[in-house]
Amino acid sequence: MSNVTRRNPNLSSPLTEMNIEVGGITVQNPRLNNATIRNVTAEDFTNFSDGTVLLYKYVVTDRLPVTSGEANIYVCEYDDEEYIAKIYNRKEAVKSEIVEKLKALDSPHIAKIYDTGEYNGMSVTILPYYRLGSLQGKRFTLKQLKRMVIPSVNDALQSLHNIGILHKDLKPANIMMLSSGKDVALIDFGISSVMDGGASILVSKSGLTPAYAAPEALNNDIYSEESDYYSFGITLYELFCGRTPYGNLPKEEIKRYQAIQKLTYPEDMPQELQDLITGLTYNDLTNRNDLNNPNRRWTYDEVKKWLAGEKQLIPGGTPTAKIVEESSSKNFGNSSYTFDGKKYDDVSELVPALATNWSEGKKHLTRKILSGIFRSYDAEIASNIIDVEEEIQRGRDSDVAFWKLLYKLAPDVKEFFWKNKRYSSLQSFGQEMLTKLRQSDMSDKNLWDEIFANQLLSQYLELHSQPKEAVAAVKSLETTNKDRRDGLISYYHTAYLLTGKKELQIEDKKFYTAEELAEHMNSLLDDSTEAFENFSNKLIDNDNKLNEEFEAWLIALGKRDELNNWKQNLKTA
Repeated sequence: MSNVTRRNPNLSSPLTEMNIEVGGITVQNPRLNNATIRNVTAEDFTNFSDGTVLLYKYVVTDRLPVTSGEANIYVCEYDDEEYIAKIYNRKEAVKSEIVEKLKALDSPHIAKIYDTGEYNGMSVTILPYYRLGSLQGKRFTLKQLKRMVIPSVNDALQSLHNIGILHKDLKPANIMMLSSGKDVALIDFGISSVMDGGASILVSKSGLTPAYAAPEALNNDIYSEESDYYSFGITLYELFCGRTPYGNLPKEEIKRYQAIQKLTYPEDMPQELQDLITGLTYNDLTNRNDLNNPNRRWTYDEVKKWLAGEKQLIPGGTPTAKIVEESSSKNFGNSSYTFDGKKYDDVSELVPALATNWSEGKKHLTRKILSGIFRSYDAEIASNIIDVEEEIQRGRDSDVAFWKLLYKLAPDVKEFFWKNKRYSSLQSFGQEMLTKLRQSDMSDKNLWDEIFANQLLSQYLELHSQPKEAVAAVKSLETTNKDRRDGLISYYHTAYLLTGKKELQIEDKKFYTAEELAEHMNSLLDDSTEAFENFSNKLIDNDNKLNEEFEAWLIALGKRDELNNWKQNLKTA
């Protein structure tokens, strides 16, 4: 589709006075300053509609708001099962030899390739649908890394290396959470390579991600099994800290940083995790084939020993720290805690039960049952509970005090609770909010108002050591003026923020970018002025105010300035 200029002096919708300028698309009032409406070319963006059939059997049902420079992602169905279709913008995006080896590999920790082929000249790969998403942007405690991430990734890398495949782009975005929430799997083999003829070193130019790449790959385009494990080390650093050790440094600066050889660690990182990452990111590969020399980068065997708590020398000569199971969870010794007719041996199991039966749980706090039980085996926790008891006696809101105490008792619990409502995560809470808002279902409005008024969302993020920027963003929404319209916009914006979704839904259509919306409006205008006007009226009311979801969506896309300019233009028009 070529760029086209359309002018229609009869258009009168105030929406046409707003500029949406992204990627060469402008939608604005064609009566103003020779403005244009332009269509993007088909190559600019691939958008398959629901019902498109891929590879003769996989029916597209939705598009995920995940894009990269190489592919778009769609949900599809076949035989009552859901899959992911990755549509690449080039042929043979994953090497055929990689595809054949992966199809034959049966590992729970490596994404299975169910099918491959082409659609309209584009490469298509059918993969499992991991509903819980990737590890990108998530943070984990040492305990969680040891139980969920490290064993799975270590086994996945061994499985790949055993069949001669180097991943070459290991990072949080390419590690997916399984539906159980207890394991992970590796995805994205777009730049992976096969080691031919028993070779242990590969020289190859490929589109690596500098922040995770080993020095030998970054400097000399050299890859080996050790290169994947270096990326594993950097990935673990980010999953614990929320950032890589290199921040936003450019490639050349990262090279200079790596030349120093030793990473620096934050004070709150446990020594044993520092030991593992140091072993995985050791620079010198001189002794890589001498199994008796400890001065070599760690790979599968060393990670396995680390997980088992075995002492071993870190490259450079220092022995590993004693392995101590890090857990904020406590048990009750030889006794158990009885609540609501059930016995609990572990605090991490008790806390969700207390939250689910909120009123009864609060009674255990205010009647000093909790502090009495904990006093017998953990004086520190008992002291914290007594402090909360005293705060309530001094007039602090008992619900908020109880809520905060639950997360102090079990910091590793990720569920979000409030007054008998229980969500598996903040993302789950955001998704339910978004769904109800779109259905005009305000049955939970009082609950949302309480959560916002008490700033529970930002407090939850702080309690779970999330980045300050995320906490500040959520807090600004919690304190927004809550008249009806501002409240709805704030709810929508919060839902977008918590779910990570930036999709605008207008009746049966979904838009993920301003480009898509502009292209759709252009196509309507090509068909008829009436169709364009009807659609515009769904985005703006008679008082020249935007649909609340539309306004929140534009803000989520970073278009607050354009919105403010548009509103100002309306006032002065």
